[in-house]
Amino acid sequence: MITPVAMPQMGLEVTEAVVAAIHVAVGGRVAEGDPLLELETDKALTDVLAPRGGLMRSVEVQVGDTVAVGDTLLLLTDDLADDPAQDDPAEGGRPVLAAPAAPSGAAVPTAPAGRDASDPAAPPDLRDGRLRAAPVARRAAERLGVSLHDVVGSGPLGRITLSDVERHPSAGLTPATATPPALAEQSVEPLSVPRRAIARRMTQSQQIPQFALNREIDATWLLAEKQRLAAGGEVGVSVNDLLVQALAETVLRHPDLALSYVDSPEGAAKACYRRGEGVDVGLAVATSRGLLVPVLRRVHERPLHEVASERLRLVEAARSGRLALEEMNGATITLSSLAGFGVDSFTAMLNPGESAILAVGRTVEKVIPRERAIAIVATLTLTLTIDHRVMDGASGGAALAGLAELLEGAMAWRA
Repeated sequence: MITPVAMPQMGLEVTEAVVAAIHVAVGGRVAEGDPLLELETDKALTDVLAPRGGLMRSVEVQVGDTVAVGDTLLLLTDDLADDPAQDDPAEGGRPVLAAPAAPSGAAVPTAPAGRDASDPAAPPDLRDGRLRAAPVARRAAERLGVSLHDVVGSGPLGRITLSDVERHPSAGLTPATATPPALAEQSVEPLSVPRRAIARRMTQSQQIPQFALNREIDATWLLAEKQRLAAGGEVGVSVNDLLVQALAETVLRHPDLALSYVDSPEGAAKACYRRGEGVDVGLAVATSRGLLVPVLRRVHERPLHEVASERLRLVEAARSGRLALEEMNGATITLSSLAGFGVDSFTAMLNPGESAILAVGRTVEKVIPRERAIAIVATLTLTLTIDHRVMDGASGGAALAGLAELLEGAMAWRA
């Protein structure tokens, strides 16, 4: 029996992924639960596991291929001599993996024009009568009405690529609509999956009416508290952990920060607010794959040492590409810090689905007049970006003032 292994559904927003690694070889034996290949989504790297034990009959994708939910990735079998035509995974709309039977009296097309399937040097896909094509090429062929049996593949082992399909005469594409071959000779690279997701979400963010409020605070007490906690045994607590807990306290005191605007298909008259339970704080993390936002859950209930240890775990998971999808969804509010890059202040863009994001730069020593004298004070600039559909300037200003008050001496840390 042949079992197709398809790209699974990995969250409501995940519709496609890129094949990042293949862990199995054709003919190899696998056990149920073994990792077969690795998919890179816009948020994380995810292993696809074997649904059962068996032999690997074929691998239908290559590293770098873009696949969609439901696309067949591999074929498992009990016996490598199984005939795929007897258990065709094309049923239910899956890609056709075997050459279709010809009508009575008609010749069976076993190879594209110009290719001899009987040639011992022919690629394996032609010798066994099967076509190999990237999933994106299969979808393009179906959309453009191109028969894959008429396309000569230019990829490894005669694999049919998207450009092979687009260049075929029956595709009907003009040079203006097809990908120009000259582009391949230029230094043009496609966006990675994470970068495409960032581009999409930031474009969505630009559609949100948002405004930013700035406030410079005296960070003397905040830095002293970090040193005091370290001396008391809370060695791993950072300024970011203090900011996260103070931000959660601010949300509790200014509950409008926990609202998120929800569009309605019936128009603005039916739009509504959604309020989450508790306070979950997102933390913007720069990684080699782009910006990721892991979420610290129920910060308002956790002591500082738990916040610090969970932050360290999530940051490491984000940078290694091992964050689970559920660890990146549902933040109430997000903290973004560029202090480590020497940035004094900046304005962060809203993460769609949230009503506010706090941007924090580095601490800067400034000469400040104080009580008819001059003092050198460590300052910190806070920039709160707010969804104007949820909050106005007055309520946003009150929330930022409340946060500043906490950070300048009023916060009772949950240690």
